[in-house]
Amino acid sequence: MRGTLYSKIVEEMKAKIASGVYKADDQLPTEAELTERFGVSRVTSRRALEELEKEGYIYRIQGSGSFVKPLGRFQKEQTARIGKMISLIIPEEDDRGTMGYIRGASEWLNKHGYFLSVHQSNYDDSKERNLLDTLPRRGASALIYYPRAQGNFDILHKLSLEEYPIVMIDKHFESLSIGSVESDNVDGTYQAVSHLTRLGHRKIGFLSSVSLESTSSVLDRYFGYCQALKDAGIPLDCRWVHLDGRATIEERGRDRFFEELLELYVSEGVTAVQAENDLVAASLLNRCLDGGLRVPEDLSIIGYDNNPLTEHVAVPLTTVGQNFYEIGRKAAAVVVDWLEHAAVCRKRLKIPVKLVERESTAKRA
Repeated sequence: MRGTLYSKIVEEMKAKIASGVYKADDQLPTEAELTERFGVSRVTSRRALEELEKEGYIYRIQGSGSFVKPLGRFQKEQTARIGKMISLIIPEEDDRGTMGYIRGASEWLNKHGYFLSVHQSNYDDSKERNLLDTLPRRGASALIYYPRAQGNFDILHKLSLEEYPIVMIDKHFESLSIGSVESDNVDGTYQAVSHLTRLGHRKIGFLSSVSLESTSSVLDRYFGYCQALKDAGIPLDCRWVHLDGRATIEERGRDRFFEELLELYVSEGVTAVQAENDLVAASLLNRCLDGGLRVPEDLSIIGYDNNPLTEHVAVPLTTVGQNFYEIGRKAAAVVVDWLEHAAVCRKRLKIPVKLVERESTAKRA
């Protein structure tokens, strides 16, 4: 549709509905008014209004015009028409947990008379935004949403105000009144770093590929790291905390980033590192081995997620296991309880995690 004459009308009307310029039951411009405003034919204006009606944005009354359709009314019509569909939005299907989310949600929903539709944004902001905007209007009775990053606050706030059933997984946004189902990330790194302190490590780094401000799960993991150090009587040293590594790598190159990082660890006597996730931990481990550092003799490393790769790297990684299946199952239960019992969920629900000890950690030499 992009690039056609009528699509320009459709996109502008959608934007004005989403921003509140046109509210529920407000009348939209007539075919004649759209024709004059956009300099198109009457046929083009009519087709634009038909497309908006088809997508569930408006309803039309013969002889009166076109009006913005309230989301609640559309949702009820669609639920009655196509059944009990719950939609899951994820960045992509991979082995870092999303398949666990899908299995957990799908199996629970199937047992309770619902079914799951899965939609991938492929880490595309515009595609994710479009899914959030259109799925409720195309028949999804509720959304389970794994955000790739902070954003789309306008659409999410609109859904929240309308009490549309939506729950986040993996992350939460403090500024929005939307519930979430997450791993207990604070406790996860608290367990991991406490394990390192019991092994005698005193200089423990924290390594992340993203900034704390961008990802709530990583922020919580950082808080757990800090609390474990404090409880062990170890002062926090920010020289050993490295954040937003991805941006630095893009600016200066991967080789230089890891070379300077390992030089710092050696010069400062850092003997252990808590990584944001298993992929970051595995990258650090491989760079250590390439550079002649022994793991765990010279540097103990802990990841996060219990990704399948953790057992198959050169030195099997100690990590924190998340229960992705339970997160998916609980998120499905939350939205169905909302639908069936009006149990609106605004809370952060935490799923327990577990330290998985392997060969990448050892007592301080």
